[in-house]
Amino acid sequence: MNDLVSKEMTTSSRIIAEYFGKAHRNVLQTIENLDCGEEFSLLNFQQRDFNNERGQTYREYIITRDGFTILAMGFTGKKAMLWKLRFLTAFNAMEAELTRERSNLDWKAARLQGKAVRKNTTDTIQDFIQYATDQGSVNAKMYYANLTKMEYKALDLLEQSKQTSGNFRDTLDLMQISFLQVAESIASTAIQKGMTDNLHYKEIYIFAKEKVTQYAHSVSWARLTID
Repeated sequence: MNDLVSKEMTTSSRIIAEYFGKAHRNVLQTIENLDCGEEFSLLNFQQRDFNNERGQTYREYIITRDGFTILAMGFTGKKAMLWKLRFLTAFNAMEAELTRERSNLDWKAARLQGKAVRKNTTDTIQDFIQYATDQGSVNAKMYYANLTKMEYKALDLLEQSKQTSGNFRDTLDLMQISFLQVAESIASTAIQKGMTDNLHYKEIYIFAKEKVTQYAHSVSWARLTID
């Protein structure tokens, strides 16, 4: 059905003429006689030239959804109503498809950025493990898992992670990825500060946990307010 509507969310006077069973010149005349104001016309009816199969140049209009709605108001009859509904359905379907595409691109960008943040965080944890080991910790390597578990728990992702096989982070939605990204940055910053201040490694872990938990609470409150 979306041969009716382009990815630019437009149709054309030629397509409208074809499907509504009208002469193209009559559709052009109807458009030019619309009393909808110059500003609306410029935004929703863009004139351009096209060449037919014999190489002759003619003009047509590229029409937005709003332009189509105004234009089609003058088309009457059972058949016209059928095509009005089909065109509007095509516009809605194209809008939904474009929304999905944009969302997918946003997710991929966020996931890529999340991987960079995670790499920075694991580098910080590696330094922290050496720091804790130097202070006498015998299980310092557990901080890779412990810090990740702490972040998941704070953001209510822990149970979801336990139930997921494969790469858990690939199953997160855009909002969850963004929240986790910030939480990991906060934890990394807190650990770095703790090491700079020469705190005991256990104090540093508690400090990082407090910072992440505070952030998670603020996120939860914001989401409840929005809902």
